Amino acid sequence: MRILIVLLLIATLLGTILLSIDFSGVARWAVEQQRAFQNDIAGAVRDLQSGAPGAIAALLAAAAAYGFVHAVGPGHGKYLIGGVGLGSSVSAGRLSGLALASSLAQAVWAIVLVYGGFFLLEVSARQMTVLAEEYLAPASYIAIASVGVVLVWRGARALSRQVAPRHRVAHAHAHAHGDCSCHSHGPSPEEAAKVSSWRDAMALIVSIAIRPCTGAIFLLVIAWQMDIQLAGALAVITMGLGTAALTSLVALSSVAARTMAFASADRMGAMALAFPSIQVLVGVLIIWTSLMLLGVLTG
Repeated sequence: MRILIVLLLIATLLGTILLSIDFSGVARWAVEQQRAFQNDIAGAVRDLQSGAPGAIAALLAAAAAYGFVHAVGPGHGKYLIGGVGLGSSVSAGRLSGLALASSLAQAVWAIVLVYGGFFLLEVSARQMTVLAEEYLAPASYIAIASVGVVLVWRGARALSRQVAPRHRVAHAHAHAHGDCSCHSHGPSPEEAAKVSSWRDAMALIVSIAIRPCTGAIFLLVIAWQMDIQLAGALAVITMGLGTAALTSLVALSSVAARTMAFASADRMGAMALAFPSIQVLVGVLIIWTSLMLLGVLTG
């Protein structure tokens, strides 16, 4: 009976998970907005080079807006941030901090990659774009998929404890009524679901940040060619803040949905199964989405 309740609970969460998937209409709107803000960025760069007043403020505002609408499109780890929010017990504040850190790390990596490539390796703009799209993007999707694998493994391990042989359950029950100070019987599902270690946090940040934003690369290339490197770097950092605003909204929404769902599960007595079951489901969805973006499932 409890398994049925958990399955129904998971079904109600599917609608929330789908919010992190790019629907065609929203994606088209995002592309149109990106083009508009790209034009604003190009105009602000020209004004900045000519010394027009207010050009730097216009550049930063356009970059922030571009970062927000660009994050609506594929990538930027929205599905990973949303999945972790649903499939773990991480707090809203911590997950929002991870979303901010991953977006800023992505911006800083773009600056290091482009400016470092031009200064040290003298690569061309085309070579930089090819590196980002043909090598770093697949690496990012693979890294994000590996996070999904970890979630599936942790959830499956926690579920296996819930369906352990009856003599182990009886043993645990006997301990509950006796002296159970001898040792721990393993982490609870809630403890197993936490993104608490620095390794978990770094894995999440690096898997998202490893792929630099193409818009950031475009802006940095122009800034380098026009000898306004500092303004370009500041604009890309601001672009990262715009991206973080969108991913933070995904983080807050996923944590709110998880809180409401788990409150219902707790009243039904299904909490012990809900945590690992949702963790497995979210892990599978993260893997599937990563493989779709990688092109493995679409040929």
